[in-house]
Amino acid sequence: MGYDGYNLQLTHDLDKAKEYLRSRYDNNSDARFGLIASSKDKELKDCEIPKGFKSPFEAAPGKYGKWYSEPMGVPGSCTNLDVVVTEFGAQGLELDAYLLAWRTDLIRRDGEWDNAFASGYRDAHRIKDPKALRINAYRVLLTRGRDGCVIYVPPIKEKCGRPIAI
Repeated sequence: MGYDGYNLQLTHDLDKAKEYLRSRYDNNSDARFGLIASSKDKELKDCEIPKGFKSPFEAAPGKYGKWYSEPMGVPGSCTNLDVVVTEFGAQGLELDAYLLAWRTDLIRRDGEWDNAFASGYRDAHRIKDPKALRINAYRVLLTRGRDGCVIYVPPIKEKCGRPIAI
């Protein structure tokens, strides 16, 4: 099966998303593909996305180089799809393709973007427009792949009595 052009996929199934990327690059040991997510999405840890402050499964400064460069099978490699980077580790760097895990830190409600369910900021009093920061973070997250992206959206329950979507 050939892959022409930029491939954008959307799924509610994390295993299918990972399998798609692995099969897409199974004959290319030089391909770089990995798992990325927003730093402010506090619900992803409930959906098999191994992230969180100082989590061993979230690449941090000092580990980004290994995440991007190690070959498949080496612990910490992006191609294992078991260690996540956030917009801070992904900014300015590209992969061939990536799996973006997206839950509730930036959602659509009533036709508008809403960041009400995002984690707060440590110095919240200094933040003038947290929604603008979330939107900008997704500008980074949505542009990390040269030839493909799989967006994984775990099923999202209603929030505040209203259905939500991304």
